[in-house]
Amino acid sequence: MDYLMKPLKALLEFGILTIALLTVAQVLFGSGVVSLFGIDVIGNIGQIAGAFGKEGLVGVIAALVAAWLIMRQRPFRDD
Repeated sequence: MDYLMKPLKALLEFGILTIALLTVAQVLFGSGVVSLFGIDVIGNIGQIAGAFGKEGLVGVIAALVAAWLIMRQRPFRDD
């Protein structure tokens, strides 16, 4: 199972890093820079946040679970 988890973990970390870098690039340089990739990162994040907000209590709980999954502390290991 470990042979499957390592590549998936690396792919997820790469995706989160890419989203973070594109968000910073869009904030600093405007939407012209990220339009090279054909996406609007901040607009998409706003749509996701809006979807959580429209769902009421269920949306708040889902947002908290998503935040917990992203922010949970794990000890550093050199794999």
